[in-house]
Amino acid sequence: MVRALSLLLAVAVSVGLMLLPALRGGELTRAGHGLLSPLLIAVCALFVHGLGYQSPRQPFRRLMSPWLLWPLTLVLAVLWWQLSVS
Repeated sequence: MVRALSLLLAVAVSVGLMLLPALRGGELTRAGHGLLSPLLIAVCALFVHGLGYQSPRQPFRRLMSPWLLWPLTLVLAVLWWQLSVS
């Protein structure tokens, strides 16, 4: 169930990243572009977790934890939205 939620969150954020700037019809600000890289890395990590990959190394397993990825992705997405709207 947790992996399905990670996959669902990754799909929702990636669709939002593709459609929202085009729907608004505006250009991204410099700050919006700056937040885009860590946000895309977090979304990629959610896809990796959602598809079931488990690293044999403990530090990478902790980085792919949904308890870290979900809040990080949501915070970055909200910050990106706030900076790209203004």
